[in-house]
Amino acid sequence: MSVLFKARGSCSAGLLLIRLTLGTYTLALGIQQASNVEAYINRIKAIGMFSENTAFVIGFVLPFALILLGTLYIMGFFTPPTSFALALITFLKIMSRGLFPTEGIPFNKDIIFFVCFLLTLFAGAGIVSFDVFLDKKKKRVVEVEEPPKVEEAPKAVETAELVSDSSKPAVEQTTPPISTPLQEQDANPQG
Repeated sequence: MSVLFKARGSCSAGLLLIRLTLGTYTLALGIQQASNVEAYINRIKAIGMFSENTAFVIGFVLPFALILLGTLYIMGFFTPPTSFALALITFLKIMSRGLFPTEGIPFNKDIIFFVCFLLTLFAGAGIVSFDVFLDKKKKRVVEVEEPPKVEEAPKAVETAELVSDSSKPAVEQTTPPISTPLQEQDANPQG
């Protein structure tokens, strides 16, 4: 029944599909805009959201930035900053066109792109990416050989019973008793 529902599992395949689809779209959009930069600059100026000089800079830089960011997004290289930059660009596109750009379209398609960019911003690129090699928090599996077991020496007898057998000689105490400095001071009052 896991075909009908799946509560647990790996999200890497889904993240890869999102990255491939949106990255390819972004890359193709950047190439299309870069092929006719002058027309794209005029479109940015026509929006009227930016000043003349700012619109020129944005119109010139944005197509090449989309090519670079789309390529990085497909590869899964520096995914969080790439996702943030693409989400910011998409948010500005949504603000310039509105939520409902034309009649007959239920909403701006860029909202879906924005949500997907936010998803990869917080979820990461997944296992199939170049970010896996850069992730320092990744848990590495290290096999450690167990040290050879040392056999324990026989334990010494903790308590010994003195047997007063006539066949065994009695053990005499040969060491003097240990005295403390206070006992010595009490024994020698003049010292």
